[in-house]
Amino acid sequence: MTMCVKCVTVSGMEVQTKTACYVRVSTLLGQSVENQLVPIRDYCRRRGFDLTAEREYSDEGQSGAKVRRPALDRLLKDARAGRFKVVVVARLDRLGRNVTHLLTVLNELHVLGIAFVSLGEGFDASTPQGQLTMTILAAVAQMEREL
Repeated sequence: MTMCVKCVTVSGMEVQTKTACYVRVSTLLGQSVENQLVPIRDYCRRRGFDLTAEREYSDEGQSGAKVRRPALDRLLKDARAGRFKVVVVARLDRLGRNVTHLLTVLNELHVLGIAFVSLGEGFDASTPQGQLTMTILAAVAQMEREL
């Protein structure tokens, strides 16, 4: 995936791009929050992204089918306030398992000019091909939840 968000120039100085991440675990089974954070932190470090603890949004015990989740709600509020330029998730289904809600969140990030990175699927949501891939994967995530 190609992204041009590694750094921005402010008054002739390069500044690392402020980055946020979102992690979610709905049950004790499956991937832990820490198991998601380790590769996200590593990815951000390698890319030179500025990811800090206050921009790590974590919902534990929250279903991806729920539209309202405490950490996701905070992430969206902070996105609207312009507190970061990139959101990274371990996998798309960590962000949500409801197609309509997932696409609404991703569209809002896009409108706000915030890049979206899903490490597991490795797609660029800013291209038509990435949008198609994202929509298909969102539908699969919803189907898995319903099964």
